[in-house]
Amino acid sequence: MIYRKGYKRRDGSKGWTKAYYCRIRQADGTLREFSTGCRDKGAARQWAADKAKEQERIAAGVVLPAEIQTARHGCVPYSEMVGAFAQNMTARGCSASHAKRTKAYLENTGKELAWRLLHDMNKSDLDRWLSMRAVTPKNPEESDSVMGARVHNAHVTAFKAFGTWCVQRGYVTANPFDGLAKRNEKADRRHVRRALSPEELGRLFEAAAVRPVQEALKGNAGRGGKMKKAQATLSEATLANLRFLGWTRALAYKTAAYTGLRWGELRSITIGAACLDNMPPYLELAAKDEKARRGAQIPLQDDLASELGEYLAERIARLQGDCSAFPGAFDEKTLFENLPQCMAKIFDADCVAAGIPKYDGAGRVIDVHALRHTFGTMLAKAGVPLQVAQRAMRHSTPTLTANVYTHLELMDIAGAANQLPRIATPAASLAVHVMRKAEVASSITHTKMTSPQTSPKTRISAPQAASFCTIDSEKSDRENAEKSSKNPEKTGVFDGGPCRIRTCDQVIMSHLL
Repeated sequence: MIYRKGYKRRDGSKGWTKAYYCRIRQADGTLREFSTGCRDKGAARQWAADKAKEQERIAAGVVLPAEIQTARHGCVPYSEMVGAFAQNMTARGCSASHAKRTKAYLENTGKELAWRLLHDMNKSDLDRWLSMRAVTPKNPEESDSVMGARVHNAHVTAFKAFGTWCVQRGYVTANPFDGLAKRNEKADRRHVRRALSPEELGRLFEAAAVRPVQEALKGNAGRGGKMKKAQATLSEATLANLRFLGWTRALAYKTAAYTGLRWGELRSITIGAACLDNMPPYLELAAKDEKARRGAQIPLQDDLASELGEYLAERIARLQGDCSAFPGAFDEKTLFENLPQCMAKIFDADCVAAGIPKYDGAGRVIDVHALRHTFGTMLAKAGVPLQVAQRAMRHSTPTLTANVYTHLELMDIAGAANQLPRIATPAASLAVHVMRKAEVASSITHTKMTSPQTSPKTRISAPQAASFCTIDSEKSDRENAEKSSKNPEKTGVFDGGPCRIRTCDQVIMSHLL
């Protein structure tokens, strides 16, 4: 039965809905009203008949209600589901940048694969597209613009997470992207960072501190007689602001290099989170601002804490101005004033001013995140145990700390080898042993002589016995020589082994004992 529902208009007259309604008995026996959404009576009847047939199949046990619901969700637009997934990521506490990047991966890939509805997505299309992007340059003029292993794995992670979310919501029965393989990122690293040396850090801090003033004082290169100036004219207030800006950048770089804070985490540190009077001094990193969403207390070096205290006093004085404020009134303000979110161009300009090349001979790069690599490398060079370095870097595994964020050069490894215990070799006893072997060989050579034959019953003296032993030794030497000519590999003559020479001479035996 289909019908239109009546309602009362504002003027008091009665009106009727444009869409038809129907009542359908459910599988559990209850009667429920539905809006068909159809304005045509024939289409409304067909919708009601399909709905009634669906409930009959559920009552007969042919299908489950969850399967019906899954089939219905399969007709939802793909882009709508991607938007809902991105909103869910934000609600679960994921960072806005991560949610935005994941949404871009899902939307752009879905457009290229022409996925309009949710049931259009499948693993084979995605796998084929990723394989094509791995060998086809995005820009035909640049052969190395193919998709790297890291971006490939990011796509795989995004789609697997989206498929899992759809399964949990009952939109699909199984994750359609299970079994997608990842590539080896170690074999295809496109952006390899290096750590800065202490000398480079000093130059970077100095360049960051003076560059704002130097840039502002540059002459005007415009056209016209009045435009050409050797140096710009700046007021004292402007110069003071530029000096404070340089101090802010230099101290931000130093804090990142000496604490391992990521740039986004550093920007989130507030004045109230700087616990500089504690022992030891530390910075409080809130869980909502940390990458792992755990929260941490970042210890500070004493010199850095002292410099941060001076900067903090100047920062609060600038916030107060000529007015007075209650203690803690500026605790919610950021510790560093006006640090931009994207620091790449400013950092590159500071490196150029400091004479630090962006790429070294091995193709390794220097960027803002390289300051975190520098922190891990300095910990390793200082002899900090790996477990402590892992806690300081706030990594989940020590493998990440040791293999990615620690950059040790040959001189550092050589220094570690030089720290091994030095044990003297017994050179004197070794020399005595060599001399004794030489004396034995000389004695054997000089004692080879002949003597007259005697019967076994004849009593002979010791020298005569030595002569007979020498004759036996010569016979043994001849036998050994014959064996050597037949099988030289087993004699030991060529490889320094024993020569099977026996003697009865007490003088020779005394050297062997």
